[in-house]
Amino acid sequence: MLGLLGLDVIGIAAAAGLVAFFVGAVCLHLRTRVLHNIAFPGTYLALAVASLTLAAVN
Repeated sequence: MLGLLGLDVIGIAAAAGLVAFFVGAVCLHLRTRVLHNIAFPGTYLALAVASLTLAAVN
């Protein structure tokens, strides 16, 4: 919430944390060869990367 109120550093840190979390989720899915539901963490990873990109550009 603080990232939305003007503290850009906190918003960028939160977005980077989400990217790291979902990269770990995708890696774990690939490592355990559970590919039937990899679209869920993959989609959320793409959204987190887009959020991080938008936060870093501003």
